[in-house]
Amino acid sequence: MHESTRRLICRAAFLLLCLLPTAGVAVWVGVTRSSIYQRARLAGWQKELSRQWGLTVTLQAVNQPRRGITLLDGIHVSDPETGATMVAIRQIEIGQDRGQRVIIAAQPEVQGDQVDRLWSAFHERFLRSEWADALIASVHIGELTIHRDDRARSTTLSDVRCRLEGTAEGPQASFEFRDVALQMAEPARIRVTRQRGNSPPVTRWELDTRGTPLPCSLLADHLTALQCLGTDATFQGSLEIVQKPDGWHGELAGRFRSVDLDQLVSQRYDHRLTGVAEVLLRRARFQDGKLTDAAGDLSSLGGVVSRSLLAQADKTLGLVADSRVRDLQADMLWRYRALRFGFEITSEGLQIVGHCEHPSEGVVMMDQYGPLLTDQPEGMTQVIALVQTLATPSGQQVPATAEAYRLLHVLPIPSRSSQRDQIASPAVWYSPLRMQ
Repeated sequence: MHESTRRLICRAAFLLLCLLPTAGVAVWVGVTRSSIYQRARLAGWQKELSRQWGLTVTLQAVNQPRRGITLLDGIHVSDPETGATMVAIRQIEIGQDRGQRVIIAAQPEVQGDQVDRLWSAFHERFLRSEWADALIASVHIGELTIHRDDRARSTTLSDVRCRLEGTAEGPQASFEFRDVALQMAEPARIRVTRQRGNSPPVTRWELDTRGTPLPCSLLADHLTALQCLGTDATFQGSLEIVQKPDGWHGELAGRFRSVDLDQLVSQRYDHRLTGVAEVLLRRARFQDGKLTDAAGDLSSLGGVVSRSLLAQADKTLGLVADSRVRDLQADMLWRYRALRFGFEITSEGLQIVGHCEHPSEGVVMMDQYGPLLTDQPEGMTQVIALVQTLATPSGQQVPATAEAYRLLHVLPIPSRSSQRDQIASPAVWYSPLRMQ
């Protein structure tokens, strides 16, 4: 080969294999580091994330420190209508590992009053999306803080892990977490599955607290019946809920501790009952947001009870009050020493069995002098009697009060009950067992 030809080939090779790639890299680096490109990429990420979530997402910066890794800094998620802040995250790292997307979020802070809105967005945009079956992703969060109305009541969860994947039933999201305030030997678990095999599709929730009681306040904003148990109440057990177009169905089993009877009874009705109780629910089933049947035990080591509640229990609940309660000259309040009973409630009726430690059998409540309330052997009363006992005494068969309405719409009272017919139906169907 001629010398000039060899030189031409070498020059062409240098130009194609060295100079042009180097120039291309230099141009690429210059473009990607330019402010115009950075702003365009930032706007693109913000637009895409906002579209996916149906919320307003803003970012402070987007960086790619190495191939396959993207860092999002200063994430702020807000409601597109009200502008209210929903989530603030210091940084999110997005990468790939063995064919699945891996997301690491640093120090996310969630506003407690926006959790329902966030869940709705996640449910609609991910679990119900057409591409959710093909999504495989893992989310890792070291600490997640949920701020309540009073920031002093914030809840911090640690070791939060979420896995999104398609299953035979449909898209599924599994969450594991620990509460920093509790010494949890193992994390609690929540699993949410969109069951597309049903017609129409439904969403199933499963909660398992494992070995550690969880504060009821974690779920009180979303299961409003828990709000009346008190700020210190905890739950240990399992919960399964299926959301359907006509309402929600579910089953609950577990133990509630530190239940505030004052908040449960005194602050909702005109009777007085105080003390800290423990409730063991062997089963509780719900249909269309209403209780269908339940069985368990309640116990309290003491508190104060009003004569009106004792007298009403004797009159309508099928219990027998001590003669001291019937004495019109008796004090209006009693200090009781023990309240212990088992219960079973179905549409057929309510049965209460006393378990207080006393020589007499069937003692439901007692003070230092003896029984205050005793059950009736093999006695079963209509469920509506519980409404008559707790709701404000007004001389009516079924008091026409807001609390009476709430109880009527939750308890398993037969629709053909003659006593139900004695109370007018409210304009709007209300269920305090609302599940968002």
